[in-house]
Amino acid sequence: LIANAGGKAGVIAKIERIEAIVPEVLQEITMVSDGIMVARGDLAVEIGDAEVPAAQKLMIDYARALNKPVITATQMMETMIHNAIPTRAEVSDVANAVLDGTDAVMLSAETATGD
Repeated sequence: LIANAGGKAGVIAKIERIEAIVPEVLQEITMVSDGIMVARGDLAVEIGDAEVPAAQKLMIDYARALNKPVITATQMMETMIHNAIPTRAEVSDVANAVLDGTDAVMLSAETATGD
């Protein structure tokens, strides 16, 4: 649709629903998108906090296998809304996303409202 209209914008698929992390569905979404966003907060509501790390790794693996960029988002450095230094857990969380192969970490409220 974008190409037919003469546009060059890419499409990043925000993965936030349990149905989207079924392997066959995730592969298809990743294949037809220009990249994916791991929407950890929305996904946690669907699958529970304890399942998010494994789902994040799965999504990053699919994106890497298909040579698509992947953005990891939601509460990456949340305490920095009010503190100048992230917690050890947040640093570890970001490091693990990077070590897993994410191309970008998206910050939200941390940069918009930080003290």
